[in-house]
Amino acid sequence: MSMKVAFSLELELELFQLEEAKQAEQLATESNSQIYSYKTSGNQNWLERGFSMTDVLGIVVLPQGLPDTIDLPDDAEDED
Repeated sequence: MSMKVAFSLELELELFQLEEAKQAEQLATESNSQIYSYKTSGNQNWLERGFSMTDVLGIVVLPQGLPDTIDLPDDAEDED
């Protein structure tokens, strides 16, 4: 029987700016990795496999075999 298990990874990532997409693609090719878009909307953050211009904070390169979408911690709410 299968079961869902929560896990976390601690990785040091280089965040590429959108203008540096070619550099990120080159690193992904050289390291047999994949491009993920670091997306943000409101106070929510997540990584989405592939390159996208919509709601993107930057680009990261991750190992292959990870999910299409990876949830990241949400931004803290402002206490105004």
